[in-house]
Amino acid sequence: MQLIKVSANQADFKTVHFNKSGLNFIVAKQKNVENKDTGNTYNGVGKSLLVSIVHFCLGSSKKNYKSFCRNLPDWEFSLEFIIGDTHYAATRSTNNPDRINLNGEKLILRDFNEKLEKLCFQIPDGVSNLSFRALLPFFIRPNKKSYVSFDEASGSHNSYQKMLYNAFLLGLDVFLAHKKYNLKKEQNRIEELERNFRKDDLLRDFFSGQKDVALTIDDLDEQIEKLEVDLKNFKIADDYYQVQLEADEIERKLFQLNNKIILLKNNVASIEKSLSIEPSKDNLDDIQKVYAEVNVHFSDTLTKTLSDLESFYKKLISNRKRRLLEHKNKLGLEIEEKLIESQRLQKNFDELMKYLGDHDALDVFVTLSEKYSNLKAKRDNLKKYQVLQTEYKEKLREIEKNQIEQSETTDEYLRRMQTEIGELRNYFRNLVKRFYPHSVAGLSIENNDRDNLQRYDIDAKIESDNSDGINNVKIFCYDLTLLFKGQNHNMNVIFHDSRLFDGIDERQKAELIKVLYEEFSNTNKQYIATVNQNQLNEIYNILGDELYTQIIEKNTVLVLTDEDPSEKLLGIQVDIEDN
Repeated sequence: MQLIKVSANQADFKTVHFNKSGLNFIVAKQKNVENKDTGNTYNGVGKSLLVSIVHFCLGSSKKNYKSFCRNLPDWEFSLEFIIGDTHYAATRSTNNPDRINLNGEKLILRDFNEKLEKLCFQIPDGVSNLSFRALLPFFIRPNKKSYVSFDEASGSHNSYQKMLYNAFLLGLDVFLAHKKYNLKKEQNRIEELERNFRKDDLLRDFFSGQKDVALTIDDLDEQIEKLEVDLKNFKIADDYYQVQLEADEIERKLFQLNNKIILLKNNVASIEKSLSIEPSKDNLDDIQKVYAEVNVHFSDTLTKTLSDLESFYKKLISNRKRRLLEHKNKLGLEIEEKLIESQRLQKNFDELMKYLGDHDALDVFVTLSEKYSNLKAKRDNLKKYQVLQTEYKEKLREIEKNQIEQSETTDEYLRRMQTEIGELRNYFRNLVKRFYPHSVAGLSIENNDRDNLQRYDIDAKIESDNSDGINNVKIFCYDLTLLFKGQNHNMNVIFHDSRLFDGIDERQKAELIKVLYEEFSNTNKQYIATVNQNQLNEIYNILGDELYTQIIEKNTVLVLTDEDPSEKLLGIQVDIEDN
């Protein structure tokens, strides 16, 4: 793959035409170098945005472009590129980022990426995790995270995936990597199952050594056999629950009836108490005698009235006594009736309880059945555990054996690949020597026989003075190694952001430009970089006018400035937060 052109459907966009081979520089300039306005900088003119647009047109996930699509409605970006001798044009809209138009064919992202995967990489069947979108960042590093480590171009993958991508692009046997991965995953799965066994209440004591599985199974067999006999001889009363309900209802009625009898008897006792109270014996003569002693004389009229009152009071007492006796007799009859009813209910209740005592309840049978089933399940689980434990031990031994064999196979493979690995190592080493001539450097590829998911230990080494730019130089040399000496790809392009040049000494920047000129001249390979003018100024001071013109100026395909929004990549001022 080589990039040809980036364009948009908006007239203000700065269309980028790339040199099909050789060097391509997108330069960010500060229009007026004397201008001290801190608002005018190299940042924000569109350098990094151009990289994002390229990835946007090459099927990057839309989740990485939420702000991009929201702030650029109705924009449509196109990327033209070639793979082999075939020309392609990929167009993607911010209004409908789920689809990409490839040479007139509308594709969903998955189909587009699968198509590009087959065109750009020779991914073998049977190895998961390798894909177009996972491998592309090693050639077009997409964001700031891509410049942290030489072997992690997108910064969002686990250690196994990172190792797998690099092994694939370096031409190592990925089936060996995949085999160890599967063996280790299976080992982890079995160990996890065994850990789950240890958490099980039933099995915890067996793991701690407090119980013996075989003896426990024998004991369970005895209990199960006894329960089988009990269940076989068990007799169930079909109407047990109906009789029980009837007995419960009678018991409830008896309780209520006896409470009423107690209340009635209490009422009778109250009446008896009331009847036992005698009325006062004082009469009219006694009253007159008392008043005579204090020289008070009643008139005839008052004497007659007191006489009437005395008669009324005697009559009232007599009536009250009669009513109490009548009520007492009525309560006595009611008590007698309820006692008869209570005796009848008690008799029925006793008969029902005797019936229930002479028969077996269904729930008892169910309880025994459940106990029987639980014991069988417990025994079966223990037997299953016995079998699984044996199988797991055999599998783990087999896995350990396979891991040792695979490690030996890998050692032998790497010995046979010394020539190819040496070519990779020497190419990387010779590039590094251009920057650090007195440093030990090289590409290290070794067998990882430790207990993990990684098959290979891949490391790019530069033993230097730990200068700020050493990591960026390492990334630069490694990426060129993948491009020129790597395997399994049809990529003929490296695209670096200006971040790569940050922190690199000005002499090393100049050397980097010389390396690019020498490596990419007279090849079908393409190198693209965004670069700031201040970085170029440092390079110019060392290269001189003639060489600077030959390498930089003749290969500058686009200049972006901070003078006005119209001089930026989009031709407008917009804030985009993605990436």
